[in-house]
Amino acid sequence: MKIIIAGAGIAGLAAAKAMEIKGHQCEIYEQARGPRLTGAGIFLLGNATRALNRLVELEPIEGLGRLVREQRIFSSDGKLIHAMSADDFWKDCGPCLAMPRSVLIQSLLSCLKHTKITYGKAVVDFHRTPTGVLALMSDGSSAEGDLVVAADGVNSWLRRITNGCRPRSLGISCWRTVTENVADISAWTAMLGRGRTLLAIPITADKAYLYADCRTSEVKNGAAQGLKHMFQDFGPPLGHLVAQLDRSAEIHFGALEEVPNFSNFEDGLVFIGDAAHACSPSMAQGAGMALEDALVLAEIVSDTSSREPILRRFSQQRQQRVAWVRRQARARDMLRGLSPIVRDFTLKHLGDRLYNRSYRLLKGNLMDKIF
Repeated sequence: MKIIIAGAGIAGLAAAKAMEIKGHQCEIYEQARGPRLTGAGIFLLGNATRALNRLVELEPIEGLGRLVREQRIFSSDGKLIHAMSADDFWKDCGPCLAMPRSVLIQSLLSCLKHTKITYGKAVVDFHRTPTGVLALMSDGSSAEGDLVVAADGVNSWLRRITNGCRPRSLGISCWRTVTENVADISAWTAMLGRGRTLLAIPITADKAYLYADCRTSEVKNGAAQGLKHMFQDFGPPLGHLVAQLDRSAEIHFGALEEVPNFSNFEDGLVFIGDAAHACSPSMAQGAGMALEDALVLAEIVSDTSSREPILRRFSQQRQQRVAWVRRQARARDMLRGLSPIVRDFTLKHLGDRLYNRSYRLLKGNLMDKIF
């Protein structure tokens, strides 16, 4: 089949590689004028690296990032609330890896052999034809194919024009940046305050990915100055990372949004990644779900001769898994929003049990039902 992919982010590139492996022809159209190598860091849990390993060789990526073997949660004054071994929990899936986002994008780009990528051109509409689909581009041109894959992110234009589904605000805004690891953070490390969360993950030998969020209504400034002001009372181990941020630091700031339960589809068009099911990042599953989407879709495309079963089977295959992630992300956000006394007591005494409840379904390889 000839597959037209909207978007050259993680979901789009992964879909192209998965389709290449199955022998299909792909064309990607990306509205940015070049590869999307900007951004902060990314954290892949075991189910995500298991999926990634089907597309690219993991060893070189491990050398450009950091293995994350433990997760730790502290109160805002630096008291350890909960710690657990990520290695032990995910050992039957894959390693937990953190890296600059550009490393993952570049790895996916490098592994593509036959896919044509056109930059500076977005897919803005599509029409069914007697023989397939016609994708319409932002510059007025068009391309014909058998299937359009919408991997154009949380603000997907194709999703809006096909059923009007727009993302909804979660009422949380976040700052993301990469900074010098002056606190020598070696694990996934979170600190919880009253309505505020600070997270740091080592992504290279000397750099850390820093994430912070709070209620949108409390945000005064989306730049580094606002981040420093909001978290100035946080103690070690992460308070120092915030304090030493330069005012000119590159900050990625934005409101968190969720794509409502999106299971509708149209003949010849399928949504994957954030375009289909963006949710709160508290489960760290954005990239993982996108990678799994790509593999499952490629397998289904290769196992049918009709477009209609592709869309129905893909929706059925992925619905339970992505709905689980959405529910667990909401639950984790609710827990973070409890009073510090209740939240910290719950995490201290039930932390392992809650983590298992959140992730146990993802340890099982849903794709085995297909593969």
